[in-house]
Amino acid sequence: MSEAGDAAVAAKSADASATSAAAGKNGNGNGQEVTLYYFPTSFSSQKVLFAAYEKDLQFKPRLVSLFHGQHMEPWYVKLNPEGTHVPVLVHGDKVLNNPEEIINYIDEIGSGSPLVPDIETAYGQSVQAAREQLNCIPVDVITYGAVFHPHLSAAGCRLPTAVQRSMRENFAKRLQYLTHKATLHPDLRDGYLSKSQIAAQKYDIITDEDKVKGQLGQLDPLFRDMEQLLAVSQSDKGGDRWLFGADFTAADITFAILLHRLALLGLDARYFPTKTCPHIHRYLQQLQRRATFLCIQKEVAGLRLTLLWEDLKASSPYMMAAAGLGLAAGLAYLLARKN
Repeated sequence: MSEAGDAAVAAKSADASATSAAAGKNGNGNGQEVTLYYFPTSFSSQKVLFAAYEKDLQFKPRLVSLFHGQHMEPWYVKLNPEGTHVPVLVHGDKVLNNPEEIINYIDEIGSGSPLVPDIETAYGQSVQAAREQLNCIPVDVITYGAVFHPHLSAAGCRLPTAVQRSMRENFAKRLQYLTHKATLHPDLRDGYLSKSQIAAQKYDIITDEDKVKGQLGQLDPLFRDMEQLLAVSQSDKGGDRWLFGADFTAADITFAILLHRLALLGLDARYFPTKTCPHIHRYLQQLQRRATFLCIQKEVAGLRLTLLWEDLKASSPYMMAAAGLGLAAGLAYLLARKN
């Protein structure tokens, strides 16, 4: 993708409200509106957002706040009864809650170059094999494991201390909350108990340092494989080179988001140090220039204001009114200065 093309993608996909207004005006497969339920800091959500931006997919964004437990509310459990994650994509009668299936579907209905090449070809099979290898990584276990055992991160977890504390406290509370919800909503009991069981199994792992170390150790051979794959790909000169050459694929989406997550956890020095993984670092430099990736970072950066607004709405009508007046006064002041 050229720099001009990247700029065009950024202009179309960075503003979620503009995306919402335009949703359903293009074909999107069957002419019906696409709605995406997601949360910007969620690993799976970032993968799906990346695919949507790459394919220039117009969709209606629906934020499901993990910080406020909205993914455990009845309305969302009905959309995703067995899964514990966001996102969910709704398109007409179709409801998809598996991130890889969502990416495949976006590739079908979106525009632009394919992210998922034909599985009948050797190229398509190679991309699929890389996707499967990358998707075997328990990212949530690694994320919470690094938060519960920060000394396992040589560079130190780069998440704010308050966020880490909140993550530790809320995970333990989640088990009780899900069980409580199962009693309140008997029609959704199986879904809540399934989520509770999955959460309990993960909690058993992330609170056990030896088990977390075991999970971390499984990533070492993966990064050796990725470095070798990129060494072959980058041997061809000219332009950006991704995992399988010049084309950016669904495997690149997962790998790119994984690199970003591990760096956030302070695990980059362990898995892809500059000295031993030069090709991965070249890959990272390319990634930082890709407009679709920057769109995700921009959305995450703007999340604080969004969550603050949600808190104000939940607090009281008085606080909402006060916030509205403050915003209006601030805009009036800026306009007055400009004039």
